[in-house]
Formats: sequence, C-alpha cells, structure tokens
Amino acid sequence: MRAPTRRRLMQEGFIDKAAYKFMQIQELILYTTSIKKTRQFYSKTMGFPIIAETEEMVSFRVFKSVLTFRAGAAKPIYHFAFNITNNRFSDAFEWMNSKVDVLLTSSGLPIIGFDDWNAQAFYFHDNNGNILEFLVRFDLPYQSTRPFSIADIREICEVGIVTDDVPATAAALNTKYKVPYFVKAKPTDNFTVLGDEYGLMIITKAGRGWLPTNKPAQKFPMSIVFGDAAQPNSPGVYRLEL
Repeated sequence: MRAPTRRRLMQEGFIDKAAYKFMQIQELILYTTSIKKTRQFYSKTMGFPIIAETEEMVSFRVFKSVLTFRAGAAKPIYHFAFNITNNRFSDAFEWMNSKVDVLLTSSGLPIIGFDDWNAQAFYFHDNNGNILEFLVRFDLPYQSTRPFSIADIREICEVGIVTDDVPATAAALNTKYKVPYFVKAKPTDNFTVLGDEYGLMIITKAGRGWLPTNKPAQKFPMSIVFGDAAQPNSPGVYRLEL
C-alpha cells in the first residue's frame, strides 16, 4: 500500500502548509579523528566541493546543505542520509557501488524499501565508519533528465539523534523548535521521527541498532543547523547542539 502523497496530507490537515519546508537541514556538523582522510573521501570519492577548510575542520557543499567535520579525539559513529533524485535510483546505486561497498541488509539484499514512507534506500560507510544513506522519496518533486551525478544529491535529509529517553527528547524538540512529528512514522518508546521529507530528525534509543548494520547507536556530539528562513511564515533558523 502506497503512502499518502504530501498534497493529500496537506488537504486533510496533517501537515501545516506554513511549515512545508521548515525542516531543511542547512548544516550538519560532525566530528572525526582524521580531517585529511575525511577530506579525501568527501571531495574525491563523493565529489562534494570544499567550501571552507583549516587544519581543524572541513566543510562541503551538498547542494542545499553544508556538511562540516571538525577534528575530535573520540571516534564517533553517526548516521545521516541524503535525498537524491527519485528517477535515478538505479544509476545512483551503480555510481556509488563503483566507489564503495554498498552495505547489505539482514536479508542479504543491498536495497531497502520503506512502503509506509513511499521511499527506497541503500547504505554505505564513509572513511570514518559512519553509516550513510542514499534515499529516494517518491512524493518529492526531484527529477532529472541527465545521467546521475553529484548534482542529483539534493540535500542532507536525515540525521540520527541518539538518546536515553526517546519520547522526552522528541517532545522537547517539538515544543522548543516546533518541529512536527513525521506523519508517516508512528512514535514509539525506542524510535521517533520529527520533521518532513526534506529534513528529518531520526531519534533513536541508545543501544538500538542502526539499519542495515544493527550497530548499536551511541551518543556523540554534533550540531544541526535547521529551518528555512527563506520560506514564508518560517520560524527561522536554529542551531541544535547535542
């Protein structure tokens, strides 16, 4: 069964039109033990342009978003995802699979379908062991008439937030920043999603396994700059420090 379209959700009152693109992830700031290797992976393997760098940090342009890594002593593992053009999924898979090993699911397949979200995804590691995801959301108007390229990676669309108390963390973010509960994901005590299809906070309980590796989620420092001040009626841009 296909998930309801965004237009239908708006018509039925589940999504506030004024908050349509509220959850644009403008910048994601993470930590790494190797700026040099991270620079190599994201600029050479992935092909993202570098927009700022020092010996202690490097920032990459990911179309609508910025991905920044800062030097840190610990070795964190993060999960985050990218929206890609939804008619180039096969091309994207071949493009990425030629560069890295795509991760297999528990069933031995490299691709996961999310029927309730009307989406499809595959996963891979970066040089740090972070779990990255390429995601197509068929309800988004992302189309391309050209072969897949770096321009088809449209934005950072998901970031995993690890906590000991999922309901309390979700409620606090919803109250303070007015980030809506994602209408296509039912909140649970172990897993809750806030935002919309352009940007989601994936709030998971510490110790719960990340797809597709089942590697236990752990809390690590990060910063998320989100919102979209260019949108009418937008509450503004916020910086969340975790």
